[in-house]
Amino acid sequence: MISIVISAYNSDRHINNFFIRLLKVAEALINKSVSFEVIIVFNSPTQNELRSIKKFGGKPWFKYVTVDRETVFASWNRGVNMAKGEAIAFWNVDDIRFADAIIDGSDLIKAGADLVYFPFYIVWFLKFGPIFLPVKYKHILPPIYSKKEFTRSMHCGPFFMISKEFFNQVGLFDEQFNISGDFDWCVRASIKSEKFILSKKNAGIFRVDGSGLSARTKKNLVAENNIVCKRYNIMDKIIN
Repeated sequence: MISIVISAYNSDRHINNFFIRLLKVAEALINKSVSFEVIIVFNSPTQNELRSIKKFGGKPWFKYVTVDRETVFASWNRGVNMAKGEAIAFWNVDDIRFADAIIDGSDLIKAGADLVYFPFYIVWFLKFGPIFLPVKYKHILPPIYSKKEFTRSMHCGPFFMISKEFFNQVGLFDEQFNISGDFDWCVRASIKSEKFILSKKNAGIFRVDGSGLSARTKKNLVAENNIVCKRYNIMDKIIN
């Protein structure tokens, strides 16, 4: 089974379109007889978010919990602990994921990978009044795994998948981080295992429009990345 874990906070602007995309991915997985579940952790949900959940009533693959606001990595830990799947995927509500990449990631984990990472697209948007228009895109092809490089840099990207067994070996995401918890976890994971596989499938589209957590708090991103670098003695990458 594949468990897709989602943390949502203040997602009114994206939630309706996200649920449309989620239904398309779910339909594709069902059509290919893939066993999966979706676990959404809603942080201090709005009325619109709660209303949006109702369209999933009765779907056996859909689960959600509501919590007081916590870090995204606390929500990821919560979702993984709830997960029944052998393969875990994460999905941000403002991004797009492709079903065939999720399936490929699961297949690679079944074949022995501890972590699967993917090529993906970045699309940048500019806001004109109430409208966001795409202005630039880039295809990201991460490097083939090397322990030296992956213990120094965040090459796993925003769409990586992991085996739940491996997650339990590496341990929880550090919930003190607001932004760089995935970087911290992936460095720890790379120290522990070399079974990182680059999928040939494009995972999805990562959205950059200036409203994301890392974009809104760039100073905090630098500070948190510096903490990770100090923690793992990556001293040449510290930004003063």
